[in-house]
Amino acid sequence: MRLVTPMKAATVCLLLASSVLAAPQSLEDKYEQKLAKRFVRYGGWESDYDVARARAKKEDKVLFVYFSRSYAP
Repeated sequence: MRLVTPMKAATVCLLLASSVLAAPQSLEDKYEQKLAKRFVRYGGWESDYDVARARAKKEDKVLFVYFSRSYAP
């Protein structure tokens, strides 16, 4: 598993924040566009908390958890 440097993490945060300012579109479209981005597809992210927690425990690592309801109905 690759480590994320503070600069890369800041870049990801800026990319996510800038997408909020983009032209209005449906939430489903925004969700699909974000999933298509390279850093999301190849980031090794877990979307299931229990799976991520078990993996972190197995690899003796901490969790970085980001909760959002941007795409919740």
